[in-house]
Amino acid sequence: MNNSYLSLDTASAWLEEVLEQFPDGQVQVGDISVLEGGDVPAPYKDLLVHTHHMTVTLEKEHDRALHLEVLNVKREGDSYARKLILRAGEGGPVVLAGIMRFRLEFVRSEVREEILGAVTPLGRILIENDVLRRIETVAFLRFPLNNSFGGLFGSTGEAEFTYGRIAIIFCDGAPAVELLELLPPGMQAPVS
Repeated sequence: MNNSYLSLDTASAWLEEVLEQFPDGQVQVGDISVLEGGDVPAPYKDLLVHTHHMTVTLEKEHDRALHLEVLNVKREGDSYARKLILRAGEGGPVVLAGIMRFRLEFVRSEVREEILGAVTPLGRILIENDVLRRIETVAFLRFPLNNSFGGLFGSTGEAEFTYGRIAIIFCDGAPAVELLELLPPGMQAPVS
């Protein structure tokens, strides 16, 4: 990870660019805290501070395949963005909410078609198609929930914030994917 990215000054441009794909007037970049990886509390730290696909991490955490639900799509040429949730199994609890923006010109046509089909989580598609990938975290976030993301988690106002990250996936060396990945609020660290 490149720690030089981990400040509000350097992450705010990323946040604004990713969030503007699906505007929500309630999300204020100035209300989002940017954290160092070591400052992310457990259990969020184990689920966010790594260089693996969230698909794999959350499948392992929940011991089941993830189910993708696409909430909104924006496509302009080879730029494809979607606001999404991932559930632990079909009809299961929401385990991730976020925004993905993919530069489709950086993948083979069969991978592109599978992504546009919006059935399988992105990480699983890239893994199963043997796309050479590297994941780089831009910033870890303490993210407020008084917005549409809180609604995706079914937040009833009890939790004011959750944790997440902004990451880039390099496919075959090209910066193909920008991700905003948020985990559900209120997760508890395991009792030792």
